Amino acid sequence: MPIFIVFCIVLTTLVQTQSLYLPFLNDEPVWLAGACLAGLFLLGGCGKKLPSYVWQDGFSCGVLWAWYGYWEPMFSKGSPMFHVFPIYYALLSGWMLLAFINKAPRFDSESRDALRYLQQYLSRFDTCALAVGVLVGLAMPDHYLLYPIVMTLFIVRGTFQRCLEIVDSE
Repeated sequence: MPIFIVFCIVLTTLVQTQSLYLPFLNDEPVWLAGACLAGLFLLGGCGKKLPSYVWQDGFSCGVLWAWYGYWEPMFSKGSPMFHVFPIYYALLSGWMLLAFINKAPRFDSESRDALRYLQQYLSRFDTCALAVGVLVGLAMPDHYLLYPIVMTLFIVRGTFQRCLEIVDSE
């Protein structure tokens, strides 16, 4: 998720500095393009046309783009969620990347077995189903905690999936 992390940092910088480009992100065609991009990456990933690390990164970027443009006009000026959530996503994704994905090749056998157990236990939380849940949460700004909660689950679930792919490829 390195592209998503960079995307989060760029959005945070734009919001913190009150950049002149922020109103451009609020234009309907612009945030709809982000939503369409997220949908295309979702279809490509669930259709097994794209590797998981590509489609999850692209989907996350598209959703973040659409989230800001769609939700920002609905909330009061300077709402803290637009300052906090991109930083939170960047920190969470960075931690998952450094602590789990990059260390997956060095997992011991007990950790690999635990990861396989979690994969089996968490299989009911399919990554594609969670991605659809993220889109549903995005479409429901009245339930403003639904999107960040489901997006957090998507990031964590995607991390477990990527770690298992790395472990199984060895």
